[in-house]
Amino acid sequence: MRDISEKVSYLQGLSEGLNISDGNPQGKIITGILGVLDDISGMLAEMRSELNTVREYIESIDDDLFELEENLKRDQDVIEVKCDNCGEELLFDADLMEDEDVIEIICPRCNEVVFVNDGSFDFEYGDYGDEIEDGRATRNTNA
Repeated sequence: MRDISEKVSYLQGLSEGLNISDGNPQGKIITGILGVLDDISGMLAEMRSELNTVREYIESIDDDLFELEENLKRDQDVIEVKCDNCGEELLFDADLMEDEDVIEIICPRCNEVVFVNDGSFDFEYGDYGDEIEDGRATRNTNA
């Protein structure tokens, strides 16, 4: 952004050095254009500063979210299932395995059913911490 600001300043100085006056129509146009360019340059610099602030804030949120996910995995019995269709890794509470109602876990990325607690999926609930035969699901019991 500094480069644009410097170029606009150079053009303004060149205009003054060439004695382009506000008195004639061409001088008014050139002076007006240079004024608008100066305003745009200032706005771009301000937007870049705000963008950097937003970028830092988003990175902070991302770090916090990662830490929260790690704590969730550590603190609760969580089932981790990988979607066979798109590869998205999904986590859900292990208590859903024991729910009497039929519950489907849907992949948020591709909307495919990745797990149903009705026994139709190859998931051995008793194998805590072990990988399942087809590698689709694991149970994390780190508390």
